Amino acid sequence: MRLNIQKRAFGLMMMALLFVGSSLAQITPPERYLNFRIGEDRKLADWSQITGYLRQLAGESDRIEITEIGKSSEGRTMIMAIISAPKNLRRQAAIREAMRKLADPRKLNNAEKERILNTMPAVVLLNCSIHSTEIGASQFSMELAYRMAWGQDEETLEILNNVVILLIPSPNPDGIDLVVDWYRKSVGKPHEGLAPPKLYQKYAGHDNNRDWYMLNLPETRAVTRVLYQQWFPQIVYDLHQMGRTSARMVIPPFYEVTNPEIDPLILRQIMLIGGHMATALSAAGVKGVATEAIYDMWWHGGFRTAPYFHNMVGLLTEAASAWIATPDTVRKENLRGGRRGLGDVKKFQTNLPEPWPGGVWRLRDIIDMEHITVRSVLTLAAKHRRMWLENFHLMGQRALEKGRKEAPAAFVVPLQQHDPASARKMLEILIAQGVEVQQAKRPFVADGHHFDAGTFVISCEQPFRANVVALLNPQFYPERRRYPGGPLENPYDMTGWTLNYQMGVDVIRIQNWFEFKGEVLNRVSAWPVTQELAANPAYYVVHSGSNDAYRAVNRLLAKNVEVLWNTESVLDGDRRVAPGQFLIAGTAEHLKKLRQAVRGLTVEIGTVQQPAAFEALSLSQPRIGLYRGWVPNMDEGWTRYVLEDFEFPYRNISDADVRAGNLIDQFDVIILPSMRDSLIINGFRYQPGKRTYPKEYCGGIGEVGVRNLQAFVENGGTLLCFGQACDLPIKSFWLKIQNVVAKKRQFSAPGSILRVLVNQSHPLAFGMPREANIFFRSNPVFRTMEGTPILTYPMAKPLMSGWLQGDSLLYGQAAMTEVRQGDGRIVLYGFRPQHRAQTHGTYKLVFNGLYLSRAVQTRAGVVATTDE
Repeated sequence: MRLNIQKRAFGLMMMALLFVGSSLAQITPPERYLNFRIGEDRKLADWSQITGYLRQLAGESDRIEITEIGKSSEGRTMIMAIISAPKNLRRQAAIREAMRKLADPRKLNNAEKERILNTMPAVVLLNCSIHSTEIGASQFSMELAYRMAWGQDEETLEILNNVVILLIPSPNPDGIDLVVDWYRKSVGKPHEGLAPPKLYQKYAGHDNNRDWYMLNLPETRAVTRVLYQQWFPQIVYDLHQMGRTSARMVIPPFYEVTNPEIDPLILRQIMLIGGHMATALSAAGVKGVATEAIYDMWWHGGFRTAPYFHNMVGLLTEAASAWIATPDTVRKENLRGGRRGLGDVKKFQTNLPEPWPGGVWRLRDIIDMEHITVRSVLTLAAKHRRMWLENFHLMGQRALEKGRKEAPAAFVVPLQQHDPASARKMLEILIAQGVEVQQAKRPFVADGHHFDAGTFVISCEQPFRANVVALLNPQFYPERRRYPGGPLENPYDMTGWTLNYQMGVDVIRIQNWFEFKGEVLNRVSAWPVTQELAANPAYYVVHSGSNDAYRAVNRLLAKNVEVLWNTESVLDGDRRVAPGQFLIAGTAEHLKKLRQAVRGLTVEIGTVQQPAAFEALSLSQPRIGLYRGWVPNMDEGWTRYVLEDFEFPYRNISDADVRAGNLIDQFDVIILPSMRDSLIINGFRYQPGKRTYPKEYCGGIGEVGVRNLQAFVENGGTLLCFGQACDLPIKSFWLKIQNVVAKKRQFSAPGSILRVLVNQSHPLAFGMPREANIFFRSNPVFRTMEGTPILTYPMAKPLMSGWLQGDSLLYGQAAMTEVRQGDGRIVLYGFRPQHRAQTHGTYKLVFNGLYLSRAVQTRAGVVATTDE
């Protein structure tokens, strides 16, 4: 009997093994699907191939599911592969709910916490190739998924049982297709391996990894939902590539500048993972691996940095690039360091103990390194599953405790706002990234201030407290110099980004604990604004303080409604309408169109009944030209985004268009986004015999284009110049304007927020408050010997957030000025007024310049109110 049982058991075991073997044989390896090996020289999979393979794999394996997480800017489907043991995939809803509760300790009692810690897997999110020229990780994602679907070794099974892997093959599918298509066409030609001469994300290009607190892009919003509303991963790993001639890979831990709002446990856990990665790479014989270099933990808005402020471990590796998929031969003498934390990469350093000697570098090398580092992270997550979950919960508890005991206690957003539309948007952004926003049900008092019912309150007693404080408190970057007494060491990105300062929103910091009764919001459905829409006034007045007013005006202009812009006060009995408002004649037909125009907008509307005569500008849709040369320019992309967001029709102008001339016949206003004047004039350089772009992509507007721009202005056109582009008219049009910080080593403002005073009487500044904040990053500062200053720096303390050295050079100088030339005007913005579509507080300065370009002076007063 015993023998029969043993025979039966043996037979069952053999059947099981045969079944497993049969199942594994049905799993298609990527090389069979693609007809080439992943990482093979000059071979790349495009988005349809990547997603097609992953979907096929999900159909063949019970360890993988595919979920669609959103649509890209160009409409492609974004996917995420969920990889784990079948038992975990079957209980996804329970795992997500458990992670949500761990993220917010207020939702857990001790017994339930222990149950989760004992039974639930850790969650790790892997993000590949957000920058699509950094192509390796998107290709690697297919091979990783295959190995997890196929592997039967003990380590793989341990990972599957103890970890849920969220694999995003790329959050930028549009860029993957652009790069792959361009690369395939370039093979065998002089430009093989060069990046496309176009932004690889429709609006942001490389800045798609700078959008993680602003959430402008649909791709960012899709992944943000995964991070902070659905899965709450404990580890977020973002795989990148860097330049070709430095270390072979930079891994954690990161360079020593760290934001103090980040929980120290995050730093300790990053050190743990970085050490494990470094050991694994070294054991595999990989040379040229650096730690504690280049990339820091100060700035908030990146894919791996935003999670720090949500108690998540954010990881970044940066592998050396090839020429996309073409091998690169790097000679030892051409290797260089010099960036933060890295000296000569040819020599031994404590944080680079095994220098790479140079040689041939391939796409396959990148993929092989990424297998090692990803496996390292997944192994640690699996072996210490309980630790990651427990620490995630603990950091939420610490945040709550800190919120109860330390200042600030809260941030209050009053209902009375200069720009209620931007205030509403700011709150919606915060809610989308998991911040708890409440609305007071009754009046309350905090720090001696009296607030009305309906006021918005952001308490710091919440699990994501660090995110609240890091976005709404000013930042002050630590002084770090390259050597004692030397220049400031450049930060990795911005030094100051305070959200309410950038957006022009009034936020009150409350130091002390207070009591109030509030309702937690899922969204800000409306903002209480006055809208007088009674029939038959002389005029309806759309108040220009709200950015939404410009959307409304554009909708009205598109329907051929005449809009007046009063350049002096409008007197209506005892009432006074300040200059710079938008007035529409009070007919029944206009009322109908106005109601349609303001639907869904946050904008105040008043009326004028019997106005005295007043001076005004009659507006019509300006013909807008936005310069876009062959050199990809993120500032141009963000300008497009803002124009489209606020419904301004525009047309891109190419280098050839500018060289062709006759610009005044086509445009009322031309925008030069921030870009060095040399790049605008010269573009890419054609270099026969070298790796070079084809001739049709080389050369900028040239000197003939410069003369055509000047002729455009002299013939009545308006030229708006942002940031670095101001140098072009200053130098080439011989303006009597001096950049007082040019080549001044004692001046530095590397991505800071500065205070300016506003010339409110000028139409370019209509709708602006008396004081405003601008985002400044290595831009010009104007001493004006002609023209009219619009924004001026105060005579003391212009720094609001970030870092500023040499502030006395700013005192009394202009940040923005208008210069008349011939029949036209040049508007110089010594900053980026639309920077990354974040600086809502300075948008009006651009919009006003657009309207002014086509505005016609008129005199208005009492009008008939009967329909025509």
